[in-house]
Amino acid sequence: MQTAKDERLHELTLAYIDKSQLQKNGWLMAAVAATLGIFSETMDSALYLGLLPLVYLIFDLPFQLEKRRILERYLSKDQVMTQSMLWLGIQIVLYGSLLMVILETSDLSLWKMTFWVILILAPIYFVTDWLFKKMARSGDPDFVSDQEVHKHVKYLEE
Repeated sequence: MQTAKDERLHELTLAYIDKSQLQKNGWLMAAVAATLGIFSETMDSALYLGLLPLVYLIFDLPFQLEKRRILERYLSKDQVMTQSMLWLGIQIVLYGSLLMVILETSDLSLWKMTFWVILILAPIYFVTDWLFKKMARSGDPDFVSDQEVHKHVKYLEE
């Protein structure tokens, strides 16, 4: 017998696999790379590096929207809205932090820039991830994190 958490994990895994097919289409990735290549010729390289996480968010958005639709079957609209807004807020904080670090360290060598990115963003990432999970689990005992979904996808692919 499946628990509610197992059922939700299964649904989210299927949604992730379905939505990740978008990422596996080579022509789409080539179009994004070409677009970024055009921007790299007209923009500062620091701003170009700042666009790369934005591409990830664009490709992750279909899964997040599907995840929200699935969660609406299990949670109240307020809980789903809280989780969605919290996820969006965290993405804005992480993206803004990355962009600020890249812009501030753009005159340094690539190794020094990478060092500062890791030194500043790693703690911010782990704190925001912990905060998101803690807040989501406080209102949802069957909460399934994106990391659990990714692990389950990897397990099914083996």
